[in-house]
Amino acid sequence: MPEPGMVSAAELSRLAGVTRATVSNWRRRHDDFPKAVGGSDARPLFDLAEVQAWLSGHGITPAVSPVAELRTLIRADATPEDVAHLMRALRRADAGWVAGKSEAVPVDFARRAVTLLDQVRRSAGPRAAVDALAERAMEDKPTTGVYPTPERLAALMAELACGPAAGIRSVLDPACGGGGLLTAAASRGAVELYGQDVTPVQVERARLAVTAETGLDPDIRLGDSLQADSFPELQVDAVLTNPPYGDRDWGVTGLAFDTRWEFGLPPRLESELAWVQHAVAHLRPGGTAVVLLPPAVASRPSGRRIRTNLVRFGVLRAVIGLAPGAAPPRHVGLQIWVLRRPEPDARAADTMLFVDTTRLPAGSGEDRIAWDVVTESVAGAWRAFDKGQDPAEVSTAAAAVSCIDVLDDAVDLTPALYVHAPVDSDGVADRVDAAVARLGAAEEEFAAARAELAGWTETRGKTWRRVTVADLAKHGQLEWIRAHPPADTPATGGDRKVLTAADVATGRAASATTSSANPGDRVAIELGDVLIPAVRGEHGNGRNIRVAGPEDAGAVRGPHLHTLRVDRELLDPWFLAGFLSGADGVSATRTSTVRFDPSRLRIPVVSASEQQQYGILFRRFFQLRLAVLRAASAADALADQVFTGLTTGVLVPLDEE
Repeated sequence: MPEPGMVSAAELSRLAGVTRATVSNWRRRHDDFPKAVGGSDARPLFDLAEVQAWLSGHGITPAVSPVAELRTLIRADATPEDVAHLMRALRRADAGWVAGKSEAVPVDFARRAVTLLDQVRRSAGPRAAVDALAERAMEDKPTTGVYPTPERLAALMAELACGPAAGIRSVLDPACGGGGLLTAAASRGAVELYGQDVTPVQVERARLAVTAETGLDPDIRLGDSLQADSFPELQVDAVLTNPPYGDRDWGVTGLAFDTRWEFGLPPRLESELAWVQHAVAHLRPGGTAVVLLPPAVASRPSGRRIRTNLVRFGVLRAVIGLAPGAAPPRHVGLQIWVLRRPEPDARAADTMLFVDTTRLPAGSGEDRIAWDVVTESVAGAWRAFDKGQDPAEVSTAAAAVSCIDVLDDAVDLTPALYVHAPVDSDGVADRVDAAVARLGAAEEEFAAARAELAGWTETRGKTWRRVTVADLAKHGQLEWIRAHPPADTPATGGDRKVLTAADVATGRAASATTSSANPGDRVAIELGDVLIPAVRGEHGNGRNIRVAGPEDAGAVRGPHLHTLRVDRELLDPWFLAGFLSGADGVSATRTSTVRFDPSRLRIPVVSASEQQQYGILFRRFFQLRLAVLRAASAADALADQVFTGLTTGVLVPLDEE
């Protein structure tokens, strides 16, 4: 366990106001960087005083902010247990927080911490202050399967349960974590907030954050909601929760006869369906539960019986599919389930709503979710469906589906199975004809490229003296403009074309603009630039290299795209691209990662006239590859048009008899 005065690399990066990668570079490049004094190879710990002295000695000024000062204080003068005791002692006051008397918290430390907490609250908000404490208090605590709910997702979930006309007063989150969902519910009118969490620090985190952000006094209790429900008799207007998943020890054996399992005993590997039924059990008649779940819950064979009953009895009202990146774990497309406890003697609903947000336009932020679009589409579809209207008129990503159509042998609730792209029946034949014409043009381009293939002969093999790209750049024969990741800020400023790494890999023209993609640096592509995606193609080869032609010149270079700008009097760009694409060049860059390191690519040292001879031949084969890519793309586009028309009934086969 980290002692006072010890910092991890992650904490060091926050204190210094730099990225984790910068800290890693410091450790590799500076022999005098402080050695680890604890932890492990994977998670080393450093002496805070030594790190501060090193930063000062190298002229690096750590970030000066109340948050940084608070982190330094609780890192230098307190253990995780000390911070946990402080959190339990904190109480809301008119001007911020006060620390109640506690033998476990030194008075001087509590006084300094409270002062900094108030400064952080005023500068960055109360949650930032509470989060800084909780992160230190929870160090080395296991949190497998437990993820925070991002603010925009929490707002969407609260909107589904506590919309403008819902009249929600009481809300429960049985796995409340830091209390983000309770705060979101309070912002939409809820005034009675109940929460439970299995982790003591999270209980205090939720209590402090929700109180500070809402001015309400939530009832947050410690315990495992499935095995030791702290609110066994409570019924509320709404339940909002992002429960842990993948828990194989959730107590199924001891809870086999629990009255909450109204729709079936959850299997041992289906703890998520236990949380779903726990949420429904706490709803008053007419109340709504909104639960965030992993996508496998919608289709696992072991959960079929429970899914069947939830649909058959009209309890499960909506399943909303989210694109990967909406919430941790970021690589998984999660789902929101909306459930409602029916009113007594009410007829079971015979339809349910499916929304597939992966059909909506992507955003440009880190998580690639256009939250304004997603929120408008999902909330609008839910409101329309809840009023008995057709949600498809509100959102192209939504569909109302008969429960009978869902209750098949699998009862698979994956939204993509039920939401289909709208088909414009007008002009289908014209679009198909246009696709046939594009395929014909691509075929002609391929035939022309094929006819040009000539100009080589066999030898016993040649040997060359070779030089690396790094050497060429060093001696001024080319300029290496390095690839950069996308900018963190949203794209702004005009609609100039942007050539992306994907464009280069697929052979298509610039597909983005500066309003839809933010490459960070605005480097205009010039004729003859050799463009190399920073990430390897799926086959790990170098065939994605491209020499910029007239159609590329003037476009802005996109993210993740290396650019080699040659002095054309000294170096032929097609010669360079050809040798960089060869097996020998690719092998020189093969590492354990999937990223290219162009500096290690090598080309032969030959005369300008010999370069041109090679360049002519390489260019013919690049054009052949480009023609093949375009023909394949045209064939795919034609097939998509025809298949969509046939499968939706807009097109029908001709009777050839």
